[in-house]
Amino acid sequence: MVEIVYYVATSLDGFIATLDGGIDWLPRLDPEGEDFGYRSFYDSVDGLIMGRLTYDKIRRHAAWPYPRKPCWVFTHRPLEAEPPEVIETSLPLIKLLIEMERYRLKRIFLVGGGNLASQFQREGLIAEYNIALVPVLLGTGMPLFSGPGEFERLKLLDTRSFATGEVLMRYRRSALSPPRLKTIPPAITRHLRQVAVEDVREPEEVEAVSAPSLVIDERDRSG
Repeated sequence: MVEIVYYVATSLDGFIATLDGGIDWLPRLDPEGEDFGYRSFYDSVDGLIMGRLTYDKIRRHAAWPYPRKPCWVFTHRPLEAEPPEVIETSLPLIKLLIEMERYRLKRIFLVGGGNLASQFQREGLIAEYNIALVPVLLGTGMPLFSGPGEFERLKLLDTRSFATGEVLMRYRRSALSPPRLKTIPPAITRHLRQVAVEDVREPEEVEAVSAPSLVIDERDRSG
């Protein structure tokens, strides 16, 4: 069954970008040095999900930064000259998970933005949260979650701190109840219940940390 991982960097006051989408305050990955565990995390996932505004922000950069992985983009408008890995979608969330299951995918990187993350959280579909806390205060901006959500208790799996002040935190839902969607395929319900049982085991040896770049909130997941 597909597992959704929300993997993101946030300021100390809970913003993932400035109001105009700026991310200059984020630490940069060093291809020859510290990458904050990003390459290890990226190797651990089978695909990605993002909203249209996040996609448009990323495409303004010179190269597509997510090679070799299928990437679903929520939109109602056609994408222009998209990379070969990109798949347009406007499916309901649960139907998207079923489609990913047909691709035999297991672990999906939820890139953002905050509104899309809120929708997945509200329906109980995020299994794991990988949050990089960056030592800055933005004062205002695009929030980590930009819509109403549901109460959840989380289990801390691991943390990692850096001399530059960043702290990487990995959480899992401590009591995964069935998703809050009205119609859930039985196989998905059984899987989520099984995850809750398995949650008492030791965490997997996967260094899952936040990519400190290219994350932006969006006002409408469908663009």
